[in-house]
Amino acid sequence: MLDTSVIRILSGLLAIILFVSYILFFGAFTRKKQDPGSVRASKPTGFILMNVWLLLGSLPIIFYVLGAAVPGLVYGTPLNLSFYGADFLQLFSVFLVLFAPIIFLWSARVLGQYMRPEIEVREKHELVTRGPYSHIRHPTYTGTLLVDLGATLLFLNIILVLGFLARVAISYKRAVLEEELLSSPDGFGESYKQYMQGTGRFLPKLTRRRTPR
Repeated sequence: MLDTSVIRILSGLLAIILFVSYILFFGAFTRKKQDPGSVRASKPTGFILMNVWLLLGSLPIIFYVLGAAVPGLVYGTPLNLSFYGADFLQLFSVFLVLFAPIIFLWSARVLGQYMRPEIEVREKHELVTRGPYSHIRHPTYTGTLLVDLGATLLFLNIILVLGFLARVAISYKRAVLEEELLSSPDGFGESYKQYMQGTGRFLPKLTRRRTPR
């Protein structure tokens, strides 16, 4: 396991990186964009798929802040796992957290005005298949899950492990609902079904079919 002093330094640096990334990411929602029109069709999200999903997403930044300020609350406790080779996973986690913001910031930039927490199709909705969407159908989820995984591997805390597993399950359910909507007649129908054949849900497919542009 890494020394507490190392965890404190890494937590502070990663907290700053995530704060800046989140400011840039949520800036994509507030920046003036072309009006995509009114809602044409939607899928209900409910409390768990929306509020719990967003709440769990705040766990990494909370742990990083605590890890930098009072590491004894989140590290070196009975809730932290310890095993041979754990320090290698902890160091690897840093690369995950550095890489993850690139994914979700790129996704937000490419998706533009269609980036919304609700699961819906707008009147002027466009099927975006460029950038990260040319390989992955839900790269924003990929980026946020990598952030969660990075924090989980750094602290090896049971709370983060459970939070990560819950976020994976909720993200999977949200992704399925999005795909059902987008592949329906209210969405893009056959065009989206063909797009699905050439892309992975959260990770690129090893073999890909050509997707519509």
